[in-house]
Amino acid sequence: MKEIIYEKKGKIAYITLNRPEKLNAITAEMSCELGRIWSDFRDEDNLWVAIVSGVGESFCAGSDLKEIEERGEFAMSKSLIFGDHPIGPSNYSVWKPIICLLQGLIIGSGVWLTLESDIRIAAQNAKFALPEPKVGIPVVFSYLLPRYMPQAIANELLLTGKSINAQKAYEVGLINKVVPLDQLMSEGTAIANILCENAPLALRVEKQLIRQAQNMDDDSALALTERLLIPVRNSTDAKEGIRAFLEKRKPVWKGN
Repeated sequence: MKEIIYEKKGKIAYITLNRPEKLNAITAEMSCELGRIWSDFRDEDNLWVAIVSGVGESFCAGSDLKEIEERGEFAMSKSLIFGDHPIGPSNYSVWKPIICLLQGLIIGSGVWLTLESDIRIAAQNAKFALPEPKVGIPVVFSYLLPRYMPQAIANELLLTGKSINAQKAYEVGLINKVVPLDQLMSEGTAIANILCENAPLALRVEKQLIRQAQNMDDDSALALTERLLIPVRNSTDAKEGIRAFLEKRKPVWKGN
């Protein structure tokens, strides 16, 4: 049985963690496979959006601590998250939109995968936690969390190991929406279809600017914006978009 299912349906890639008996805890092998999947999704021109989800009761219970213990100290120094095969799409320069569907436990590196996505939909039973300090391990992506929620809430999560529920995560801005569990996939697919109505090149530039320019000074951010926007302004899709607007019809995007 594949521990990660990778399916392509039209313009949407479905990436599904499939280790439900272990609450989708991520192993080194799964980390390697995610790297291959992100690279394929990045390079496949016909794929415009990805939906990441997990089979079973929980989205992801973090890294597999049993495997880390069995592999010993060397494995711990080569983190499953930031080792040779990091699990996050940003490490593979994936600038296409990613939707994350969250249910049950979202722990440790499961939270990191959540932060790496662009639109986050949670079921009502979702709980987010970073319990690493409880087992003697610092959260290796601590610096990221305050970018996505108020500093005080990030501090509480990082230092206490306590969880927050879906409603709290929504209130502090970690997720976009809370839905009943049985509506999670339909909601994610509906949003993916909306994204596919927009020009794919424009979306990729938008995402790259959001991710890369947030910590730049204004001059650097403007320089990056100009560099990324010029090719898109001269693209076939940009001309098609203007034409379609003037002709009062839906554009037909080609991705070039």
